[in-house]
Amino acid sequence: MIKRAGKEDYKRVVEFLNHEGSMNTTLLANIEKYGFEKDFQDIWLCTYNFEEPLAVIMRHFNILYIYNQGSFFAVEELASFVIFTGPEIIMGKLDVLSDLSIYLKDMFVEPSVHMCFVDNSKLVSCSRVIKARIEDCKQMAQLVFSIPEFGRFYNSSKEIERGIRRRIEMGMSRYFIIKRDNVIISQAYTTIESSKYATIGGVITREEYRKQGLASLVVSKICEDILKDNKIPNLFYSNAEAGRIYVKLGFKIAGNYGMLLNHKYKSKNLL
Repeated sequence: MIKRAGKEDYKRVVEFLNHEGSMNTTLLANIEKYGFEKDFQDIWLCTYNFEEPLAVIMRHFNILYIYNQGSFFAVEELASFVIFTGPEIIMGKLDVLSDLSIYLKDMFVEPSVHMCFVDNSKLVSCSRVIKARIEDCKQMAQLVFSIPEFGRFYNSSKEIERGIRRRIEMGMSRYFIIKRDNVIISQAYTTIESSKYATIGGVITREEYRKQGLASLVVSKICEDILKDNKIPNLFYSNAEAGRIYVKLGFKIAGNYGMLLNHKYKSKNLL
């Protein structure tokens, strides 16, 4: 049974999500910041006979997040619910998304792997990595928009630039970069942070500067900065080469994750 969660369910929901808190950084952060009573965010509990939760579902704007523990048996009920809510993007564990995809013909599965940071002895320090400033927003946005994997979710680099500028001004995210001749050649940032966890994303190196270890340097620096705040870094990857880099930096695989995406997000460059 799927029922809407309210403020009275706060402890129950958060305790359930904290079983795999690193994987659920986005859900935990959104609950901490927005709670249960915003028009752009809804939270539901999926239970069996009103007993222990089987899953927590969150709608945040047009994205639906699903977190479950163990096997999820009520796939048909969940699929009907998802169709009713009509999201363009669904995020969750890969096994559930694969089962859901049978019912959602207008969406496709894009797998990824979740990793959690466990060993800071493997980080590589480098003074070339610096914290980005407001004047770097335009270049960072252009670099993000140039990568089909990231750019397909935005209408323009200007849209990305506004978001980056806002997050820097409000202290919502950390951005680290490497520059050469005043041009950003590698970057990484936190996409979202809760009180305990910080998710790293947007790890990009310009094509002509790849294979030089620059991604390792920016990820190391942002991890060091996160650890100073007593938070645990985590990330998601879909590229095997990137995964090998993250293992060398002290990350450990924590589970198979994925996205169900509307077909409008299927880029020819990603086929």
